[in-house]
Amino acid sequence: MKRIFAVAMAVLLAGCAANPEGGIGLALLEQPSNLRGDRDFTQDLVQIQRAVFKHQAVCNPEVKFSVDPMNPNFARVTQPVTPGATGWVNTLVLHLVLTKDLTTQGRVYSYYGPTKAQVSDMYAIVQRPEYCPEKPELNTPKEG
Repeated sequence: MKRIFAVAMAVLLAGCAANPEGGIGLALLEQPSNLRGDRDFTQDLVQIQRAVFKHQAVCNPEVKFSVDPMNPNFARVTQPVTPGATGWVNTLVLHLVLTKDLTTQGRVYSYYGPTKAQVSDMYAIVQRPEYCPEKPELNTPKEG
């Protein structure tokens, strides 16, 4: 009995040690207790992907778009809470679900409570990809 318990504990601890995020994974992050906001978008996932790529090119290369490999109707936009931060505990996640009417439901998750501006900036990546909170000088209108 002690041997079985010891083997089980070794397997459990090895699983935690193998996670570079310090034990928190995406499934743990995307829990109701970490939900920071939700919004519906008129764009489908392809249009959102294009917006993210535009935002990456103009504003912030740390913003990433990925489609869930297990379900192509799910995707995520991720951004570090602070530049250069790593790990899911330091990441804002915009979880996207393509609905049957080809609109997209988005939910922002974060382990730590982000500011309202940070949540709004996640939505802006999709809705206004040229808006750069990281580079305010790009957001001023040009005089003609």
